[in-house]
Amino acid sequence: MHTPQHGLQQARQLVQQLITETQQSNHQYRMMLQQEQQNVNMLEQMLQREKQAVQVIQQSLQKHDVAIQQCQQLMNAMNQMQQEVSFMQQNMNTVGQPYQQNQYQSPYRFGTQYQQ
Repeated sequence: MHTPQHGLQQARQLVQQLITETQQSNHQYRMMLQQEQQNVNMLEQMLQREKQAVQVIQQSLQKHDVAIQQCQQLMNAMNQMQQEVSFMQQNMNTVGQPYQQNQYQSPYRFGTQYQQ
């Protein structure tokens, strides 16, 4: 038979074992918590870098949009200049030809023809 003293001693040992195991679990949970906090910090840093990357990409896209717009304006200006150069070349070719009454046709239409 167990004596009350012996039962009390066993209960104390069980409680001490429970305290020790709980402290060990507590330590493990603290280590896990610390690791998770480090993970959160690392992820927050990564998130900040990604947000900065997004800003850089957005700025680059805006600059590219401006560059495309400027190139289109330049292309329009060059097309206009090409039309003007072609028009001037046509006029110079017409002016540079010797006057021959049978071949010369005025680009202007008058109501009456010149008579000698």
